[in-house]
Amino acid sequence: MRTPRTGLVPEPPPPHRPPRGTRSPMWRHTTQTTRVSDATLGTLEFSLQYDQENNALNCTINKAKLPVPRYKKGLKPMDHNGLSDPYVKLHLLPGASKANKLRTKTLHNTLNPVWSETLTYYGITDEDMVRKTLRISVCDEDKFRHNEFIGETRIPLKKLKPNQIKNFNNCLEKQLPVNKTEDKSLEERGRIMISLKYNTVKSCLVVGIIRCAHLAAMDANGFSDPYVKTYLKPDENKKSKHKTLVKKKTLNPEFNEEFCYDIKYADLTKKTLEVTVWDYDIGKSNDFIGGVSLGINANGERLKHWFDCLKNKDKKIERWHTLTNELPGSLND
Repeated sequence: MRTPRTGLVPEPPPPHRPPRGTRSPMWRHTTQTTRVSDATLGTLEFSLQYDQENNALNCTINKAKLPVPRYKKGLKPMDHNGLSDPYVKLHLLPGASKANKLRTKTLHNTLNPVWSETLTYYGITDEDMVRKTLRISVCDEDKFRHNEFIGETRIPLKKLKPNQIKNFNNCLEKQLPVNKTEDKSLEERGRIMISLKYNTVKSCLVVGIIRCAHLAAMDANGFSDPYVKTYLKPDENKKSKHKTLVKKKTLNPEFNEEFCYDIKYADLTKKTLEVTVWDYDIGKSNDFIGGVSLGINANGERLKHWFDCLKNKDKKIERWHTLTNELPGSLND
C-alpha cells in the first residue's frame, strides 16, 4: 500500500494571457490613460499687467513646453520633421478678432520656443477689465497650407489687479467655441483717444484726435489707411467737418491733431460731437471703420467725458473710446 504524499500543494495554472493582437479591458484602460498623457497639447508661460494710468494691457509671452512625456519633450509636433514653427496670437473677447489681434514672431523648427516678447493693448479701460477675456492661442505657421492650431488658454481680465504683474503657466486646451450671440451692431472696430477742452479765452471747443489702436483691417494686405473726421451737430450750415491726415498702412495710427469749434459755452449742452474713422481708398469709396458720439445724449464713458469737459473749463480731458460699426447719425463719407 502506497503512502500518500503530504505537504505538496498543486501548482497554480499559468496566468491567462490574451492572444496576440487582443487586449483585456484592464490593458485597454491603461493604454488609453497613457495616450491621454502623451497627447498633452503643451503649456504656456506668460505674464499680464494692467497699467491703469496709461490704459494699457501688457502681455509678455515667455515660452511654451510640455510636462515631460514618455517619448517627447515640448510642444505637440505639427510638421513632418517632428518639429513646429510656433507663434502666439492674442484676441480680446468679446470683440472683432481682426480689430484686436496681436501676435508674436514665429520661431522655426522647435518644440521648446522661447519668445520673451511683450505685446501691448492700448486703450484698455476699467470696464474692459471687468467684462473682457484674453484669448491666447499657440499656432504652427505653414507657408504652403493654412496655419495649424496647437492649443489655447483664456484669462478673464477681472483676475488681474491694477499695476501688478501676474505670472501664469497654463496648460493649453483644445479650441473653444467663440460666443456668436453678440450684438453685431456693437461690434468693436478699435479704439480712439480723444481730448476735449473748452477754451474760455477764445470761446471755442478744442477737439484733439490723438491716436487710434487696433483698428479693423479693411484692406487685402491686412492693414488700413486710416483718417478721422469730426462733426459738431446739429450743423445747419454744414461747416463743422474737420479731417485729419491719412496714415498709411497701419492699424495703430498716431495723429496728434486738434480742431477748434467756435461756440458759446452754454450751447455745448445742445451739441453732439460725432467722430468717425475711415479707410482711405484710391479710385473708390472710402470704407467706414468705426465711430463714436460724445454729448449730452450719449451714455457711459462718452457722456462722462463730455460732462468732465463742461465742468473743467480750460483743462484738457483725454479719454479712450470704443469704436463700433454703427455709423453716427446718417453720415456719409
